[in-house]
Amino acid sequence: MQCSSTAVASCLRLLATIFLLLAMAGRCHSQQMDHIQLSRISGSIEDLTHVVQELSENVTSEIRKIFNLLAIDPLYCENGWLKLRSSCYFVGKDTSNWERSRQKCLALDSDLVKITRDEEYNFLRDLAKGHNTYVGLSDLQEKGIYRWVADDTIHQIVESWWAVNEPSGSPGENCIHFYVVSDDRFNDINCGDELRYICEKPAQRA
Repeated sequence: MQCSSTAVASCLRLLATIFLLLAMAGRCHSQQMDHIQLSRISGSIEDLTHVVQELSENVTSEIRKIFNLLAIDPLYCENGWLKLRSSCYFVGKDTSNWERSRQKCLALDSDLVKITRDEEYNFLRDLAKGHNTYVGLSDLQEKGIYRWVADDTIHQIVESWWAVNEPSGSPGENCIHFYVVSDDRFNDINCGDELRYICEKPAQRA
């Protein structure tokens, strides 16, 4: 707000100067001063007008920034949940097999996380960092076809999300997790292994 006040004060001072120059121009004209003097005054007025215009634009820009900073996000997450855009995420610190992890998420009115974009993947990968952590992806229904359990949609493999040579499709490895050994990227594992897990649900409106 300090920047805006300073700019406004500058505008007022410049406007006062313009009015003074206009008065001088009128007096010069009444006293029939030469054309050169009048041209100089006119040029000064034009220059100052441009400066005032620029300052006015700066004031508007600063005010807009302040309003953006004061803008309130209408969506929120409960305590213990982390927000990204319109979703809330909960990282379970306890460990369970994949199915039990899902049941824990359902008990929290959520489901094992579904990841749809790089931004979300990177956000959750950071949350899981250092811990093998289940996500809501498996090929339990049909080997080699990976589906998100939250809505049964098929996952189109994004190679950059996966560890090298994964998913391997080895027998018995049907559930997906962030894998510590491979830089916290996706890996398929036996669904009976007990890992941490990430739940997801929509953010609430204030």
